[in-house]
Amino acid sequence: MADSSAAEPTTGASSPPVASDENSTQIQPIRMPTIEEIRAQEVWNNCAVRAVTSGVMGGGLGLMMGLFLGALDNPITHDTMTARQQFVFTAKQMGQRSWNSCKTFAVMGLVFSAAECIVEKVIPCLLTKKNKEIPLLTHVS
Repeated sequence: MADSSAAEPTTGASSPPVASDENSTQIQPIRMPTIEEIRAQEVWNNCAVRAVTSGVMGGGLGLMMGLFLGALDNPITHDTMTARQQFVFTAKQMGQRSWNSCKTFAVMGLVFSAAECIVEKVIPCLLTKKNKEIPLLTHVS
């Protein structure tokens, strides 16, 4: 048997593997937004659109939570009710709870989103007006 280590020359440092062009990632250039993308951003920056969207999404979340939590409610007179009465009672409870949760979450989402949006729009305007008036006041006196 021949010793295979004698046939291969050994070097002190091993060379790193060369990465192929297929595996390396290329950095894509920055592209400018299209007119449609700019218009979509402008529509989304409208406080009314944000508030209504948050209200609708909050209502949907409240509806789902109400259905889930309404199904977990057990009537007190559970033993005296028939299966049909239990089903009808549970369905009514689920409907009432889901509608109440829907209204509550919709109002919460609408009010919070509208208030946040208005604060985000008004505060920078107030700060820029205040910053413009400060140099004028210092030069007048």
